[in-house]
Amino acid sequence: MNIVMGKQRLCICLVILFFGEVSLQRCTNLRLQLSAINKNNLELLKNKMRTNLPLQCLSDMRDFIATQDTLRKIQTSLEENPKVAIHEIFQQIVQIFNQNLTETAWDENSMAVLQTGLHQQIQHLRTCLSAEMENGIPSPRSQNVQLTRLRVKRYFQSVDNFLREKQHSLCAWEIVQMEVKQCLLLVDRLANRIPN
Repeated sequence: MNIVMGKQRLCICLVILFFGEVSLQRCTNLRLQLSAINKNNLELLKNKMRTNLPLQCLSDMRDFIATQDTLRKIQTSLEENPKVAIHEIFQQIVQIFNQNLTETAWDENSMAVLQTGLHQQIQHLRTCLSAEMENGIPSPRSQNVQLTRLRVKRYFQSVDNFLREKQHSLCAWEIVQMEVKQCLLLVDRLANRIPN
């Protein structure tokens, strides 16, 4: 009986090691994969945005400047944990775009493409972060990792507050889309900090 249970445990351990190794192999080209999909997301966003902010939106833009400054201030701290920062940025962008989009120029198909790309990246990053944790790389619960997540969440909370304050108006959405574009550009810079 003990021999059978020992063999079962050994088989389970081997399966766990195998899938952990497969997960890590999928993560070796993470930087390239993130860059390719992020490029598609940026292109889609660019196609849905206006080239210039309408004049009637300038006063709303002034109201948003403090939020933009927040992103600039936290950029350096996000570089310490680029995978975690990117993962959280994608999750927060999904939440922003799950809101009332009636004032935007997004059709259902384009929104589905953007959301699908973001969800795929979130899953891929989650897999890589889990594989790292299983292989002894610092826990996602460590203080620095949690601080990175918190900074991103706080920033996006201010974006969400702006949208609510402006009652999801066309101007608010135009400004937020410009800001999401900046976030996706930041993701590119953060992805370049991920070692191959």
